[in-house]
Amino acid sequence: MAINVPTIVLIAILANICAGIMMVAVVDSDGNPVFDASHTRGYTIDGDEYYPDEFITELEKDIKPSGELEDAGDQIYRVLDTIGLGFIYKFILIIDKYLLGLVNMLDVVIGDMLTSTMHTILFGSSVKFGALKILLTISYILYGITLFTGKDVIKETSN
Repeated sequence: MAINVPTIVLIAILANICAGIMMVAVVDSDGNPVFDASHTRGYTIDGDEYYPDEFITELEKDIKPSGELEDAGDQIYRVLDTIGLGFIYKFILIIDKYLLGLVNMLDVVIGDMLTSTMHTILFGSSVKFGALKILLTISYILYGITLFTGKDVIKETSN
């Protein structure tokens, strides 16, 4: 019996979208998402009461990296670049939330029970992806190539 890769990838996409929707939709009585990393085991971490006021007020100051010899054209291009990068960043966050939702849900549910090394290998850290997200992303890319070109990439490379 041959494995039908497109069917497996479609099931993975649907499972991840369902898990992403569940992570957003399931909330507690206060309206906080239950499957959030800061709201595990019924305890919500409130960051405002743990930091002193000096630390928060230092972070609230405006950053002024520009010099005095700057023309208005540079500011326009900087704003346009920021808007473009912000759009790309939000697009990546949406893909991470919905197309990798099952991995994110597993991270929240069982991530605390793993050792830090195993957690980093499976789920990654804040800077990099883990093995599960990398495998899903590669399978999505291969299926996308198959979908748009009509050629099965896996069968073509195995011969």
